[in-house]
Amino acid sequence: MAHQKETYVIGVDIGGTHISSAVVAVQEKRIIDHTYATSHVANLESLESIMQTWANTLNKTIEAAQEIPLLGIAYAIPGPFDYKEGVAKYPEGFKYGALYQTKIEENLNPLLSHSSYLPMRFLNDATSFAVGEAWLSEADGNKRQLCITLGTGLGAGFIENGIPIVTGNTVPPNGCLWDILHEDGMADDYFSTRGIIRAYHEATGKNAKGVKELADSFDTDIKVKEVFDAFGNNLGDFLAPWLKTFQTDVLVLGGNISKAYFCFGNALQESLNKNNLTIPIKISHHMEKGAIMGCTQAFNSNFWEHVKDNLPKI
Repeated sequence: MAHQKETYVIGVDIGGTHISSAVVAVQEKRIIDHTYATSHVANLESLESIMQTWANTLNKTIEAAQEIPLLGIAYAIPGPFDYKEGVAKYPEGFKYGALYQTKIEENLNPLLSHSSYLPMRFLNDATSFAVGEAWLSEADGNKRQLCITLGTGLGAGFIENGIPIVTGNTVPPNGCLWDILHEDGMADDYFSTRGIIRAYHEATGKNAKGVKELADSFDTDIKVKEVFDAFGNNLGDFLAPWLKTFQTDVLVLGGNISKAYFCFGNALQESLNKNNLTIPIKISHHMEKGAIMGCTQAFNSNFWEHVKDNLPKI
């Protein structure tokens, strides 16, 4: 049997304040380490400034790739964004607001040091992470995964046989959980860094800097333990109906809050048991690299045919 020719795609992870890029050997499911580059991005600067920072980082990857034949550049990028058309929809005055209505490919390509024009494709950052996780764990044989990222917000990806599901009655609208009404607000207000910090403030009157600070005092501060118990319990109750309708085989957690799993994992597991769910919970160890790998699937023609017309436009 002839070996499938290796394809190489640059995967890019765009965060609130950073850009990271690397060449991915797609068949091998491997990041080519020496091509990895990362930079801080001042997200309130001008369009020109942001494009230049992105280009500088990409050019480090492109230059490190030298003779490697590149198929294109794939992005794991937060919304609001028109993913099929590659147009940013960030509101003016907010982070990346200077990119509003900008077609990224047209603006960025002229700044790249690659000899030919590199096509670009875009996936949501949480979707990319979920696709990457599912792809890297294919051997486990799980057909349906819910991958959530817990950090500044609540990201989600419902993945069936490697493809993100964003329509139909087994998943919430657009396959998103962050905007579902929950208690006095939206899920994003609770299952996020600010949600945990606010819960701690409400319990103690004290301000914590971040989740890590709270996790570090988990063993010594009973209030911290109570906050994390409530977080795990509420998260389980919130996810349970979707885990059931999607008939999920495994729940994967990523994002910075997942590093504090030892603080809320028991409560989450108990909550799922109470909801008659016996599914394994897996903590991602790929994090950003999962997103860098996952978005490169946008250049897999079968994958792209499945997803391109269902990608969020906002």
